Amino acid sequence: MIPWIIKQYFRLQIKFLIVFKPTVLFDRINHLSWYKNMLHQWIDNQKFVANSKILEVGCATGSLTRHLAKLGHTPTGVDYSSKMIDLAKTNHFDINFSIASVLDLPFENASFDAVIAASLINIVSDKSKAMDELFHACKKGGLVTVLVPSSKFNDHNLDSLQASLMISGFSVSALEAWHNLAPKMDANDILNLFEEAGLTKVTTRKYLQGMVISITGIKP
Repeated sequence: MIPWIIKQYFRLQIKFLIVFKPTVLFDRINHLSWYKNMLHQWIDNQKFVANSKILEVGCATGSLTRHLAKLGHTPTGVDYSSKMIDLAKTNHFDINFSIASVLDLPFENASFDAVIAASLINIVSDKSKAMDELFHACKKGGLVTVLVPSSKFNDHNLDSLQASLMISGFSVSALEAWHNLAPKMDANDILNLFEEAGLTKVTTRKYLQGMVISITGIKP
């Protein structure tokens, strides 16, 4: 009985944060080990050239942007939410953050060595336009990579993943909420977006036992 009550408590806490304090929720999730490790693995797999100039679109509160800076890169973070950017600037005052929409990025063409976006393409209304913006912001020969929840990940997979991660409390509820609430995409649909945008040598990877997929392409 007590474990059930505890689980319901954290589920209600997640729902409250989604409605009333999404900035706090994003910041807390960014510090959960399973989420942070996944993002870091995604970045490590890209093998960015040393001292790359990287644009993170949909940076939220800037935790991953900070990680890029620690790796020796020069990151810029943008997010549509002014509250997210305010917190990002407060927490990471030495990094360049600004308010911007992925549908209208305020940068000249070919401004960055790499452009990244986590959990963004799956939620925007005009995915083709968003991909075009990511493409144009990237230099020739640079990387564009996105990370999204996979449509092939189901409830049975979630049970297996939770057991393997050995997590509890808020962390379990956050993983469960992301699985249930975040829009998901099929890898083939993202591959088509990459090809339509003009990206080449497109590759895919899986994270968190297939819960999340990344698609990476090169701007020719």
